[in-house]
Order: sequence, then C-alpha cells, then structure tokens
Amino acid sequence: MKKALVFHPILFVIFPVLFLFARNMDLFHVGTILGPIVATACLALLAWVALSLVLKDTSKAGLIVSLFLLLFFSYDIFLGAIEDFVRGLGVSRAWTREYLWLCLLLVWAILFTLGTCLLAKARRNLRNLTNVANVIASALVVMSLINIGAYEVHTRSPWREALSTERKEANPADLEEAGMLPNIYYIILDGYGRADVLEEIYQHDNTDFLEYLTGKGFFVADRSRANYMQTTLSLASSLNLTYLDDSANRLDIESSDKTPLVRMIWDSRVVRLLKNHGYTIVAFSSGWFGTELRGADIYLAPRWHPDEFQSRLIGMTPVPVLVNQLGGPDSYALHRERILYTFEGLADVAELEGPIFVFAHIIAPHPPFVFGRHGEAIDPEYRFTMKDGGQIINRGRLSRDEYVHNYREQLIFTNSRIQEAVDGILSESTRPAIVILQGDHGPGSMLDWESADNTYLKERFSILNAYYLPNGGHTDLYDEITPVNTFRVILNHCLGTDYELLEDESHFSTYGRPYAFMDVTDELDNDDVGMKDVE
Repeated sequence: MKKALVFHPILFVIFPVLFLFARNMDLFHVGTILGPIVATACLALLAWVALSLVLKDTSKAGLIVSLFLLLFFSYDIFLGAIEDFVRGLGVSRAWTREYLWLCLLLVWAILFTLGTCLLAKARRNLRNLTNVANVIASALVVMSLINIGAYEVHTRSPWREALSTERKEANPADLEEAGMLPNIYYIILDGYGRADVLEEIYQHDNTDFLEYLTGKGFFVADRSRANYMQTTLSLASSLNLTYLDDSANRLDIESSDKTPLVRMIWDSRVVRLLKNHGYTIVAFSSGWFGTELRGADIYLAPRWHPDEFQSRLIGMTPVPVLVNQLGGPDSYALHRERILYTFEGLADVAELEGPIFVFAHIIAPHPPFVFGRHGEAIDPEYRFTMKDGGQIINRGRLSRDEYVHNYREQLIFTNSRIQEAVDGILSESTRPAIVILQGDHGPGSMLDWESADNTYLKERFSILNAYYLPNGGHTDLYDEITPVNTFRVILNHCLGTDYELLEDESHFSTYGRPYAFMDVTDELDNDDVGMKDVE
C-alpha cells in the first residue's frame, strides 16, 4: 500500500504563528511572522526526521510530533481558562500561579505520553489518520491565510506617500560650523504622568525630580499634554511634526490597523531630515515592535531578546514557566535587563563621534511593573504582558490600588536611573547636547479603551515634558507645549529651519478605532473636571 504523504507537522507548527498574528493584525506588520515561521518549521522538520529514524516509520513520527505541537501551543489557552475559573471561586492569584501550571503540565505530560505510546505501538497502517491530520492542518492554515490576506487587502493604503513638507530647511554649510551640530537625545518614558496627576492619583510628590531637572538647566513644561493617548499615534505625530488627521483620512475610519503608524515611526520625517544633515541615528531596543528602529545606523540591544510578537508566541507554550522553575530568565527578567541596558547605555553613546540622534523608548514607568523603588526585581503574578491600566485592572490581574502602588514604585526607580543617565550624558558628551524627556501619554489607572466618558482624560493625557536646550533654546518653549511641536522647536533651534508652531490639541480615540479622533482639548483645559467625574 502506498504510504501517505506526511506534511501536517509543518502546518501544525505554522498555524499557531498565523493564528496569533491573525488575532493581532492591527498591531504587527506581516514581516514579523517570517522569522518565527522559519524557525518553528525547521524545528518541527528536524524533530520529525529524527523521530522517523528512531521509529523507522514516518507516519507514526509525524503524528507524534503533531500531537506534541497541539498540546505545546494550546498550553496557555487551557491554563488561562483554568485560572479564570479558579479565580472566579475566590482563590488568590498567588495560589493559581504556584500550583495550576504544575497541575496542567502534569496533565499535558500524561496525555502526550499516552498518545505517544498508542501511536508507537499501533500495528495497523496509519495512512488514513495521517490524511485526516493533513486535511485538518491544511484547513487551519488556509483559513488563517485567508483572514490575513483579506485584512491586508482591505486595510493597506497609500500611507507611504511623503507627508507635507512645506518648510525652509537649512543646509549644514549655512550653519556656524557643521561640527557644532548638537547631539540630540529623544527619551520616551512610556506612561510618565505630569506632576499634578502624580500627586492627585498616585500620592507621589515629584518635586525632587523636577527640581533636579531644572537645576541641571532643563525647561519643564508643567502644563504639557499628549496629543494622542496611544503610543503609536503619539510617536507617529511627534516624529513627523504633524497631526494625523490628513493621514488618517487615507484609511477607513473604522480601521484598527496600526501598522501604517509604525511605518511612520520607523521612517519618520525627523530621522530623514537629521540623516540629511549628517546625523548618525542611534536606537535602543524597546522590546515593543512599534519602536524597534532596526534600520538605525546603530541599533543597540543587550543580547537577543524576543520581540513582543515572539514573546506572545512563546507565552502560548509552557516554556516560560519551565525556564523560570529551572532558574533561567523569564520574560519579566528579560524586560528588566532591556530597561537597565538602555538606562546604562544612554551616557555611553555620548562618546560616539557626532552628531548623533539617539532614540530610546523606555517602557517604564508603564507596566509591566518589574522594579521596586530601589531597583529590586518584581515578578508580577500574571503572564507577561505590556498592556496598560484598564486592560490589566479590568481583567483582574491587578486591583486599582495595586496598580497605583506598583506604578509609583516603578516611577521612583525610573527617576533615579534617569538622573544617572542625564548626569552621564551631560558630562560625557563631546559636543553640545539636546535632551528631551517625554511621556508618550500619561498613566492609565482610570482608562477605558472604548469610552472617553469612562476615562479620566487628565490622567491619560497629562505628561512629563522636559527639555535641555543649550545656547538659548528655551526661549521658544512654553508651559503648554505638546509633543507635536517638540521637533519644530528643536529643529528651528539647531538646524535653522523655520517651522511654525501648531495649535496644541489633544485627541481621544478608542483602541479599536484609533483614527476616529475626538478633540478633547477644551475638556482638558477645564480645571473643574476631576477624577470624581469618572469614578
């Protein structure tokens, strides 16, 4: 009898990658999945070939490998379902984290062992079972590809067209000396709130840190707000010196696709302009797909770390808990390492031959909360995620009081490391330095991703925004400046451009409809609106 063609192990290992991407297409570019597909397919093929040599039966080997893959990648789904059920009974998070993973792993091991024994000892031909596995695996992959293809066709639009660039740009030759172009540091502290919000909600007096900055010569815009409440929107705007209304009109207002915004961050007007003026672009790894500027002239990361998509894929499996139990670094430890590497590396790059533009998106004090106030390691009692306020609180991972406490602790730690970094930058730089410390948005303890009425807008939009501009650069800064005007001021100061400042506006949009902008500037300017109005 002719043997069945075995290809289902390759498809079963590709399917989880496609499935995860299909559920998060609004967050990731399709190129994100190529590496994981190649890596997992090679591992599955290697395992199938090796087991075929041992069993001397390609069909049995293929079915055993596919059984392993199905159990392996469904681990987190079952764990999450069991955790939700047990917590619904009032059992603490600590207990579920300590014991449920072990119980599920034992069940997983028993099922795999039984299945492997039955398949290995089967005496009859497994051709029909192999064909069924091929059909099921093919159907799963094809359905995922159809969903992905339909989404790509429907949402992709001509965002790569250059944005309007009406301006007079100086040439380095027109400046006093090209050699005097300053180093520019753009340091985004994710979710860093304004001082009045920190005191109102987080019971934290940030005076010492702000006095440190002003003592160093920083201008702190103490009435500053974000232009947008989501990182991709905020940075796409600030790095392109513009509001996003015109660009958003090129997409369906109902679209949730954020990859065009990511492209605007990766290939921004600021970076293109500075490169044209001889700047070397230096970017630190953030761990978040949208701000991984791998096309920078110098891309700095502590070692290979999984990016956000890879972390989510690994998180579908028992690998994180096994690594943690064996004493290896888990996702939270790797996240800590990346943050520390960036803090420590900011001063080191000042020694590079300039001029340099340094982009560092540091995911702190934003969750995950992995540092205590003195830098001690904190391991959250839930699976790794970079999601924010409402998404963590509403899903029972943290109470609001726990969120407030942990945010405050990580903020205090962040302040101490930023002070060290600023001291190093200003002391080590071989040329004048411009330093921007900016929150992309505020924190989110009272954040409803789908409702402005249920969100405390002042908390979400009020941000830290501080500038160190030597040689009189502070004259064009003002207390209410927003990020859309950041590089208009900076480039006018250091390159002699003549950008006009835009009106400082703030726009709310939901997570599912990021381009349906609602102007909330007047509401934010109304000091009578307090958090009691949304509680």
